[in-house]
Parts: sequence; structure tokens; C-alpha cells
Amino acid sequence: FNMSRYWDWYLDYPDNFDSDVQENYLGRNYSIAGGLKYTTLSDGQIGYIYYGSFSSSAGESGLDHIFYQFKDCKGLIFDIRDNGGGMLSNADRIASRFLEEKILTGYIQHKTGKGHDNFSEPYPLYLSPSERIRWLRPVVVLTNRHCYSAANDFVQKVRMMPYVTTMGDRTGGGSGFPFNSELPNGWGVRFSASPMLDVNKQHTEFGIDPTYKISMTQEDIEKGKDTIIEAAITHLLSETEKK
Repeated sequence: FNMSRYWDWYLDYPDNFDSDVQENYLGRNYSIAGGLKYTTLSDGQIGYIYYGSFSSSAGESGLDHIFYQFKDCKGLIFDIRDNGGGMLSNADRIASRFLEEKILTGYIQHKTGKGHDNFSEPYPLYLSPSERIRWLRPVVVLTNRHCYSAANDFVQKVRMMPYVTTMGDRTGGGSGFPFNSELPNGWGVRFSASPMLDVNKQHTEFGIDPTYKISMTQEDIEKGKDTIIEAAITHLLSETEKK
């Protein structure tokens, strides 16, 4: 009742995602592994995965099966548009599949006192490669303003990886670990309490820009085409031809 809210961080921007148009790519016979939907595009040359929430399961065995199914693909599209976040453990589990060696992915700070700026020194965060099946071929991660929390953190990690390109729109942000409490008057409050920083120690709270900013066009939507997916396919085919 009477909830205060601020949604302009995404309402002021184009959606850059249309589930009806996406059906033209996923089809109706796509496969499912936990919260991941997957199929192949461009005559089997490109693997396509859609992950709508990091709260949905993304188990190791399911990921093994997906990457094995894509063994003959040249590139991979990992679509997290409209993903509002969830469990950081799922973000790390998936991101570790795109790694060859341990890397620094950013920093975190913790509150140390009552003052506005009373935070600890930035603590480094690292990610190690998975010991299971990994994908070490070109990847394009698709983003929009509805990518928030764990989705934002996932983008922060994968953009550091040599095989990964991000494409679409700026993420929504919300990277800090949330803190929930109740005020004496009964109001509930929730906010980011532990600042997350990138490798340059810059805040990621307000979103992350993609490598290539691309928006869906109305002309393409009317044709049943997803401008961002099409750009990702073109990019991946071009990259694999070079290699």
C-alpha cells in the first residue's frame, strides 16, 4: 500500500526487448535447462541462450549439456535482457564458463561506521575458470535497462573476458548488496549497502555501458526482427571468419 518508487531509470529509455519478436528466434521447440532457454540460429552456426532471471536455476550439469549441444557452433549469444537479477552464485557459475584463467573482476566495500562515507578499503574480487566444460569462442551478451542487480554484476564480470562482447543498451545498475530494514513508523526500506566497484575502482551502481550500443528499430519490430540479435549474429560471424 502506498509504496514509494522510482522507475525512471528504465522508463526513460527504450525497452530494447520484445518477447513476441524473440519468439521468432527461440521458436517453440527450444530446449530448457533450469532457467535457461536455448536453441541455435543462422543454420546452426550460432548458439542462442536466453536467461530471464538469475533467481532461476543454472546448474552445472545443465550448463554442461548446453555447451556440449553447441559444440559445433562458431559463436554464442547470451541474452539477459529484462533480467532483474537474483543470485550472484548463478552469475559467477555461468561467467566462469567463459574464462581461461583467474581474473580480477572488481572490488567491494563494506560499511564501517555511521558516517556517510564510512566504508572499508576496496576489497578485491576474483573469478576462477570453471573446471567443467567451458566456452572459449566468441560470445555476445545482450543487455538493456532492465538488467539489474546480479545481472549488472554478471555484465561487470564478463566484459573483462577476452572472448566476450556486450551489445544493446546500458544496464540498469543496482550492483551493491541490498540491505532491508524497517523504520520505527513501520516503513520498510531497501537500499544498496555494499558498493561494488569495477577494476578501475569506479562505481557500477548506475549501470554499465555495452561495447556496442544498439537499439531495436520500429521498422525491424514490424518485420518481426530483433535489431540487437541480428547485430550480434553479424558480429559473431564476422569474428569467426577472421579467426
